[in-house]
Amino acid sequence: MGLPNLRMPTGGGRVWWFTLESRNGFKLQQNKLTGHYRVLDPADYGLDWGLNEHDIRDTFQTVSR
Repeated sequence: MGLPNLRMPTGGGRVWWFTLESRNGFKLQQNKLTGHYRVLDPADYGLDWGLNEHDIRDTFQTVSR
């Protein structure tokens, strides 16, 4: 897991985020300005975020199966 997370709606990241991967409605995204990563659930709520891509990809792989 990445940094502490507050479960809040995100809007899906249509402006400031690149979607790197999507599976079963979950999204792995990277911020265009800061470079940090996050995982969104199918309702676009943030599940995890952080600076280490490997850690966030692990979360994405786990939740999107």
